[in-house]
Amino acid sequence: MESYELTQGVMSVGSVYHVRKPRTEPTLFTIRGELMTTAPKFHLVEGDSGKALADLTANFIKTRYDIHAGGKVMGGLVFPAVAFKKKLTLTVGDVEYTADGGVFKGVFQCKTSDGTVVLEIAKELSFIRDTFRVKTDESLPIEVALLSAVAIHSRFYDYV
Repeated sequence: MESYELTQGVMSVGSVYHVRKPRTEPTLFTIRGELMTTAPKFHLVEGDSGKALADLTANFIKTRYDIHAGGKVMGGLVFPAVAFKKKLTLTVGDVEYTADGGVFKGVFQCKTSDGTVVLEIAKELSFIRDTFRVKTDESLPIEVALLSAVAIHSRFYDYV
């Protein structure tokens, strides 16, 4: 499984996330949120401001997120409107994965029907900015893995 570190930018206008390999400096990808929208919208680019790779859009109540690239839907996340546990369903093509983040823990493991973990998103403890560890295998596009972490942050941890 490939590992990435997704860190929320500090002192930025709007939501910004920097993606790196764990404990390295170069930014591989940047994810920027749009300001002044009724529903969350994010854009994934190479490096700091390179080629546009994918977009993440949500509905107003943050229960449905869609991942688009090149005008096509790559995947989608659905969160229950009301739940005691943090849960989600990730759909990529015809394949559906479920994850249960528990009540307080911040680890989401998207598993196949036979229990194989294809994506793990874990929130790291931090007081200044939120950081997520993303581990994914080759069965999921990297855009889906990274934007899924942003959707989890937007739904459960970003209170704006």
